[in-house]
Amino acid sequence: MHIRTFRAESLQDALEEIRRQMGNDASVLHTRQVRDGWLGWLGRTSVEVTAGLRDHQTQQTELRIFERNDGLSANAPRYPMELQDLRTMLLIAGVDEPVADRWVAETHAFGVTVPGGVSSSAWSDCLKRTVIRQIKIAPPIHVPLGARRVVALVGPTGVGKTTTIAKLAAGFRLEAKRRVGLITIDTFRIAAVQQLQAYAEIMELPMEVVDDPKHMRGALDRLADVDLVLIDTAGRSPRSDARIAQLKEILAAAAPDETHLVVSATSSRETIANIIDGFTPVQPTAMILTKLDEAVQTAGPLSALDGKNIPINYVTDGQHVPDDIRVADAESLVQSLLASHLTSGSLSGFLGTQRAA
Repeated sequence: MHIRTFRAESLQDALEEIRRQMGNDASVLHTRQVRDGWLGWLGRTSVEVTAGLRDHQTQQTELRIFERNDGLSANAPRYPMELQDLRTMLLIAGVDEPVADRWVAETHAFGVTVPGGVSSSAWSDCLKRTVIRQIKIAPPIHVPLGARRVVALVGPTGVGKTTTIAKLAAGFRLEAKRRVGLITIDTFRIAAVQQLQAYAEIMELPMEVVDDPKHMRGALDRLADVDLVLIDTAGRSPRSDARIAQLKEILAAAAPDETHLVVSATSSRETIANIIDGFTPVQPTAMILTKLDEAVQTAGPLSALDGKNIPINYVTDGQHVPDDIRVADAESLVQSLLASHLTSGSLSGFLGTQRAA
C-alpha cells in the first residue's frame, strides 16, 4: 500500500488534495488536528490526513480475506457501501467510534424497513434523521409577566459566558421588552467585571457584583423589581473539585430557576464530555453551544452529548451583540455540524471504494 500524509487548513481541502493527487481509490487511514509554531504555540491550526492507495495485488488479497470472513460471519451486519462511507466520515469528523457505530446501526435498521429499500443518495438523509433523534432540545428562557426569573450561566474559561449573557440581556431588554438585571460573581478577572459593566451601562441595566455567598441574597433583593436576573460566573476547570464546590455554594445562595452550561463547539468530544461530567454537581438544566462559527470539526459536540441527559437551548455563532445567538433546533444543529461531511455525491469521490474489513 502506498501511504502519504497531507496537511491543509480544513478537512475538506485535505480530502480534495488527496483525490487530486491519489485518485478516487485512495482511503483515509488517519486524521488529526495539528498546530504549527514552537511547541504548538503561536501557530495556526491545520488538519493532517494520512491516506493510503492499495496496489492491485493488495486489493485482490483483501478481497479474498473479506469474502472468506464474510462467509464465516453470518451474524455481522452487511452495510451498503454508502453507509460504510458515512461511518468513516463520522469518525473523521470527530464522532466517537461507539457512537458512530450505534448511529450507523440505527440508520441501517431503519433503512431495511423502507419499502423498496434506500437509494444510495438517501443514506445520508437517513443518517441525519438518526442523529436528529438523539439530540435533546430545551425551550428558550421563558420570562412570564409578573414573575421574576433567575438564570445562571456556568462553564470553563474562554467559552464566551459574558458575551452570551450580554446577548441574552439585550434580546430580552430590547426585543422582549423585559426588565433585566445582571449579577456577576466573576471577581477573579477585573476585565470580566468591566466588560459586563460596559454592557450594563449601554443597555441601562442594573448590575450587582457579588464575591461571597452571603452577599447574594442582598443583591437579589436589590433586583426585586426586574423580570429576569442573569448571573455571570467565573470560569471553572471541570477537574477542580474545590472550585466547583465554591460555585455550587454561591449558586445555592442564588437558587436559580435555570442553570445553563456554556460549552464551545470548538472543543473536542473528550473535552466536552469532561466538562459535562465536571459540572454535574451544579445541576445544569440546559446547554448553550457557542462559537459555531469557529468550529473546524464540530461533530464532536454531538458525539459527546449522545446519551447525556442535558438538552441544548441556545447556540451562538459570532461576537455581535445581540445578533449572533439563536434558539437551538435539532435539524439546524445537524445541518450545520455535519453538512460538510455528509454531503451526498462527495463521499465516493473522497473515500473511493471503502470496504468493511
